Amino acid sequence: MYLRYTFIFIVFLLVIITGEYLIYLSFHTLGLYKYLYVKNILLTLGILFPVMFVGSMFYGGEHFSILNSWIYTASAIWLGLLAYLVITALIISILVIINNFLGLNIPIKQISVILLAFAFIITVYGIYNANNPKIVNWEISSPSLSPLWKDKKIVFISDTHLGMVRQEKFMQKVVDIINKEKPDITFNLGDLIDGPSFPYAKGMAPLNELNAPLGNYYVEGNHERYSQEYNLFKENFPKNLNDITNKKVIVNNTQIIGIPFGSGKNEDQIKKELDSVSYDKNIPSIILMHDPKDTSKLADNNVSLVLSGHTHNGQFFPFTFLLKILYDKYVYGETYTGKTISITSSGVGTAMPPLRIGTNPEIVVVTFK
Repeated sequence: MYLRYTFIFIVFLLVIITGEYLIYLSFHTLGLYKYLYVKNILLTLGILFPVMFVGSMFYGGEHFSILNSWIYTASAIWLGLLAYLVITALIISILVIINNFLGLNIPIKQISVILLAFAFIITVYGIYNANNPKIVNWEISSPSLSPLWKDKKIVFISDTHLGMVRQEKFMQKVVDIINKEKPDITFNLGDLIDGPSFPYAKGMAPLNELNAPLGNYYVEGNHERYSQEYNLFKENFPKNLNDITNKKVIVNNTQIIGIPFGSGKNEDQIKKELDSVSYDKNIPSIILMHDPKDTSKLADNNVSLVLSGHTHNGQFFPFTFLLKILYDKYVYGETYTGKTISITSSGVGTAMPPLRIGTNPEIVVVTFK
């Protein structure tokens, strides 16, 4: 496990250093490092922040401190900003090449200053946006579910990622918004925690305030298993939240099933998992599944509704495009696969950089026509 993570972090640092070197070359070519001390400060920060990020992650695996939480958050924000600085550097490089080869007189320095200001402004906006969840409403029509649920409201969230960046205060904000919607039932679709250590009982305590008459149900995501304190997480798991990972419950004459995380399963694996909880094709069903990739295989089993998260819808530009390529129509929102309806949420929290640009943190409300 440690060897795997060490390799990933080495690759990660190499990518970051390459990006920062591109930024340095572009700005140096333009003479933006007018003063030596500015250049030295930026070079120092460029080395310090990635090291701080990796170091705080390793330390935070089994230890929590406010200081380490601040260090991780600051360095994670730097990574988000870095993405836009790299884009800025690429644009500058292209403009320099155009000027050199076509002999144009594009005011590159002035454009560069505007782009740099924009990179900082959009990063600040991304931080603000990520901290303010929004309600998203989906009204669906399902031949099997609508007669049973037409007067009821389902509210679900995914990807809270409680940890070093978001803890009790954010969780309380989310729970308060959910309760204002007066849901009949709530679902939590995994990645409740981010992985690093944090005060589990205190951070998850607001979930005990969820007020839904038909209950509150949870399925595990991938980040829960990243935790080095998984047993401690389970010991402090909210009593008001029913973990139905690998289980089935009957609510309102509907079978609700929690499918464990793991994408790329074949049809036999999906069928085996459904059979293990005595899934009945003839009864209306709602499947809670963290990763939406295998939705099409569930459709082959006559599932009524699939609710997922995991993708974050890319979380922030330009990764929104990459996730669209990886997940296609299941990356976000409502889709129909045969008679099966699926909804993928962009999630309510964030992973790594606490930014939301081009996507929103959301709490999903589902009603039936």
